[in-house]
Amino acid sequence: MKNLHPDEFEIMVTLDGTDTQITVKPDETSDGAPYFICDLSGNTITQLREEADGSWEQLWGKLDHHAVTLIGKAIKYKLTI
Repeated sequence: MKNLHPDEFEIMVTLDGTDTQITVKPDETSDGAPYFICDLSGNTITQLREEADGSWEQLWGKLDHHAVTLIGKAIKYKLTI
């Protein structure tokens, strides 16, 4: 059986033309909604959650929509393999 929410995992995305390894830490809000804390070199760069329609929303951070979508898709892929 798959662990639906591992403690922490790595994803690789291309941001601004550079392959970037991001550490993802799943968490949940006080009402139980899952979200993902994304760290780069030990610093949190964003917090994301997947919406009901499959799009990704940035809860915290200053990444553009394209970067949020790339990271979100990489998270989703990692959780389904």
